[in-house]
Amino acid sequence: MPLPEWVDFAGLYVGVARTAPSGADAALLAALAELGLVVSQARLERWRAAHYLLPHPRRSLGRGRGTASELREATVSRAAWLALASRQGRSLPPGLAWSLWAIDGTPKGLARLRAEVIGRLERYGRQLAPPATPAECAGGDLVEAGWQRRHDAAGRAARRVAGRDQHALLREVVNTATGDPNAVPSLPRVDDVGLAHVVARILAGGGEDVGEDEFVQAVAQAWPGQAEEVEAAAARRAAVGAAEEEWVGFPLAEGLRALTDAVRWAPDAALREAAELVTVTAAVQETVLVRLGPAALDGRPPPPPVLGHVGPQAMATVLADPVWAGWGRHMPLDAGSPAWPVAAAFHIALVLLLPGQAAAVAGYRARLQGLIRPPGSPAGCPGP
Repeated sequence: MPLPEWVDFAGLYVGVARTAPSGADAALLAALAELGLVVSQARLERWRAAHYLLPHPRRSLGRGRGTASELREATVSRAAWLALASRQGRSLPPGLAWSLWAIDGTPKGLARLRAEVIGRLERYGRQLAPPATPAECAGGDLVEAGWQRRHDAAGRAARRVAGRDQHALLREVVNTATGDPNAVPSLPRVDDVGLAHVVARILAGGGEDVGEDEFVQAVAQAWPGQAEEVEAAAARRAAVGAAEEEWVGFPLAEGLRALTDAVRWAPDAALREAAELVTVTAAVQETVLVRLGPAALDGRPPPPPVLGHVGPQAMATVLADPVWAGWGRHMPLDAGSPAWPVAAAFHIALVLLLPGQAAAVAGYRARLQGLIRPPGSPAGCPGP
C-alpha cells in the first residue's frame, strides 16, 4: 500500500506539497554539493522537523519589502555534519540527538530532550519494577509480593552486566602497555553480580528495599563521591530513628522516582546545561580512552589527525581520576551501545539532583581535554 503523499519514508510529516527550496535552502544545498554531499530538500525538512537543524534566521529587506531568510556558515557546518552522521531514513543516535537539542536550546528541542530522558528512565524502571500480576492482586499481600517482584527483576538486571566492568578492561590494557601491574589502581567491580543486584534494588525500590548496611556499602562502592553523604544520611537516620527520618537529605535513596522527578521538574536552562555537560563529557571520554589511547598503544596514527595521541600514562591518569571512579566508568565508552541512553539519562538526572555533581563532571571534562594534544606538540602542552 503506498504511503500518503504527506508522509515521507521516515514517517515524518512534511506537508502535502513541497514548494521549491527557499533562496537560503537552495544556497545551502549548493554549499553541501560543493563539499561532495548530496542532500535533498526533503532531508532538510526532516532534520528541521526533528529539531536537528535550526531554521534560517531572517533579515529585514528594509523599506517595507519584508524579510528574507539568510544562510549562515554555522548552518552549512551543521547540515554537513548531519549528512555525514545520519543514515537516510533513520533518526540520529541518542547521544548525537540529545547533544544537538541541548546545544541549540530551542523550546521544542528541549521538550523532546526531556521526554526522551524521562522515557529512558521510566522504561528502565518498568524492567526493575514490573506491574503486579493478577495472582498477586488476588493474593492480598501486595507489599511482600511487590518487594519479591522487584528483587527478582533486579537479579535479572544484575546478571546482564557480568563481564562489563570498563575499569577492569582498561586497567589490564594500560598495565600491560606500561609493564607495571600497579600503574592503574583497582576498583570494586561494578559488574559484580552482588553489587549490581543491590544497586538495581536501590533504583527499583529506594533505600528501604535494602538493608541499611548494604545500602551504604553499595553507594560507597558504586558512587565513591557520595560516600560521605550517604554516611551522614545514615547518621541522621540513626539519631532520630529510621521510621521518622528514613533517608531524608540523600535523594539517591528514593531510587529512580527521584531521578525521573528531577528531570521532569527541572527548568529548561538547567536541563539544557546538564544534558550538554553529560553528552559532551561522554564524547570526550570516549575520544581519549577508545579512539586516541588504543591508537597510541598500538603505534597507529590517531583517527582524528588534528587531535594527536594519548599515551598509556595519560590513560592511567584518567583511570585514577576520582570522577572516573564515580562517573566515567558508568558511561558506556561506545555511544552506539544500547546501554548508552539509559546511562546518559541516569547521569543527566544525577547532575540535576546531587549538589556539586555538575562542577565535578565539568572539572573532569576539563582534565580530559587537557590530555589531548596535537601531533608534534611537546608533552605537557595540551591542545586547545
